[in-house]
Amino acid sequence: MLAMNSQNKNLIEDLIKEIVNTPNNSDLYVNLANLYLEEQEYDLAINVYESLLNIEPCNFIALTSLGNIFFYKTEYVKAINCYSRAANLGVDNLSLYYNLGNAYAEIGEFKQSMSNYIKALSMDKNNCEVYSAIALLYQDKQNYEEALIYHEKALKLNSSNSDYYINTAFVLMKLGKSTQAIDYFKNALKLSPNNITYMLYCANAYSASMLYDNANSLYEEVIQNNTTYYQAYICYGISLFDQGNIGKAIEMYNAAIHLDNNIINGYMLLGNLYSSTKNYENAIELYKKIIELAPADANAYILLGNAYVMMKDLRSAISVYKQAIDIDAENDELKLIYIEIIQEYINDRNNKDNENAA
Repeated sequence: MLAMNSQNKNLIEDLIKEIVNTPNNSDLYVNLANLYLEEQEYDLAINVYESLLNIEPCNFIALTSLGNIFFYKTEYVKAINCYSRAANLGVDNLSLYYNLGNAYAEIGEFKQSMSNYIKALSMDKNNCEVYSAIALLYQDKQNYEEALIYHEKALKLNSSNSDYYINTAFVLMKLGKSTQAIDYFKNALKLSPNNITYMLYCANAYSASMLYDNANSLYEEVIQNNTTYYQAYICYGISLFDQGNIGKAIEMYNAAIHLDNNIINGYMLLGNLYSSTKNYENAIELYKKIIELAPADANAYILLGNAYVMMKDLRSAISVYKQAIDIDAENDELKLIYIEIIQEYINDRNNKDNENAA
């Protein structure tokens, strides 16, 4: 144990002695496990709860606590096993079914997750956390209409939770209702006025609504508050490109790349910008940089190949398309493009041979 609180260390030693003397006292195990959890010694806490379950297989506290620890450790199947064993004891406990729903959601079991959330709601129909969880479940399934209904129910029950406004706004954005989303982002900012992430979200909504003056003002404020916010430069660059301000968009993408030259997103967006403005040589250099950083990214090879095609360098295009196919062998569309470019290359070469012969 590293740097354990000295008082807790003494308490732990005393509890272990007590357990040795009275091994059937479940309270001692629970207290010991809680001390280990306080010290973030999760594996030791697990050992204590498992020891308790060897004595009392139906101990509700041990089962649910183990489930919580496994969930925290992202061992969701183990968490489900513990929560399910607790549920089989017939105890009506809202937190248990809520947590079980969350664990099933993490492994993509929609029906099982929803079933447990409904059980939780049957115990408290005004629980905003459960409504929010159901909304996020629908959101994961890309059923945004249903997600919106449940997000709004959560908000109605708790209008002081900024995350609920943010989640509702995200769904509205997915539904193409960016103007409505702005109001929810602004409400979140009223609750958390210094949250620059919320500012960035709101700026994105303004941009999606083509309210560019508002968007630019917020983007600038975000960057002024945090000059190292990579994503802010990326989002601002995308918005500026949409506005037709190519020069400043390039400036933003370069700023992002300067902040972290190991993230491919900035290179990709800047390369695409150069490609769209027919500056293929610069685009090619950026796509090559992406391949250097992410050699298994088939899309980078495709973009590089496209740029070579636009420059009429079909030999180079064929080479990089082949590399893309080696990575993404199931991409039939890419294979067709590859064959077409090979045929075009052969035709061009034959035409040149005929011209030389003439």
